[in-house]
Amino acid sequence: MPEDKAHDHATQAGSSTAPVSDSGISQNSAAQPAWKAVLAWCLARAGALAARSWRFVCDVVRYYWGIRQPLGEYVAGFAPNLMSESTRMREVRLAPYESHRFAELTTDGWTVAIPGRCVVCGERTAVPPVDENREVDEAARAFLVPLGSVGAGALLALIYSRWLFLLSIPLGLIMGYLVRGKVHVLLRVARCGPHAARTNIPQILAWGNTLVLRFGHKLVRKVFLYGETVDSTVPQPDAPLDVSAADERPAERPPETIPLADSPHPDDATIRHSPPSVFGAEDEPESPLVP
Repeated sequence: MPEDKAHDHATQAGSSTAPVSDSGISQNSAAQPAWKAVLAWCLARAGALAARSWRFVCDVVRYYWGIRQPLGEYVAGFAPNLMSESTRMREVRLAPYESHRFAELTTDGWTVAIPGRCVVCGERTAVPPVDENREVDEAARAFLVPLGSVGAGALLALIYSRWLFLLSIPLGLIMGYLVRGKVHVLLRVARCGPHAARTNIPQILAWGNTLVLRFGHKLVRKVFLYGETVDSTVPQPDAPLDVSAADERPAERPPETIPLADSPHPDDATIRHSPPSVFGAEDEPESPLVP
């Protein structure tokens, strides 16, 4: 009997200790997925942030690569003498404070109209003008903002550290991308039949508040600035000559002359001077001062 009681006591002790070990295992298993979930959440957020940052960097690079030509044209615009003569003769720069006959600046953007002439070749055309809406990238802001950032970085590099100059380069590009802008331009132009597909002309550039137009021919620029001149009108065929009307014209009268007053003879009109008097030694008058 004592042995049976000891065996029952040992069995009860073992059964009482078994649930304790099960609860500890369950607590460990519940604590382990919690930190794994937090780690997975952080990794997911970091991956999403990295993906968005990479897409943003690609957008900045793609933007500046797309406007590389307008940026080059803007830099070259500061030195117009370095441009080709053909480009200068076809270019018009419109400022907002100037008045133009065929251009107007409103709150919606620029409106440019060139009626009656082909913008490519400059010849007169009967093709009706069409409206074209263009969104032009503003090159001045995209160039000046990074330039200012690099200048500030160079100044800070002289005071603090050179790393600030290196940091200012990508920071300037990012700021230029964030403040980017476009200029709306409404074109009302005509193109003749052979040049109907040349929709890239006129070339339009936006430099801050200045709009730059580059036509296909210098004659279009002349008409745009000064209007149509008399010598640029289309000549009309000559009218037939009426011979009978020419015969009926009165004879031309000789021009009337007015007789002038009688002029003197050339010999009488000549002024003659008498020769100077010549005195000899004997004729020379005595001087009271000479003994």
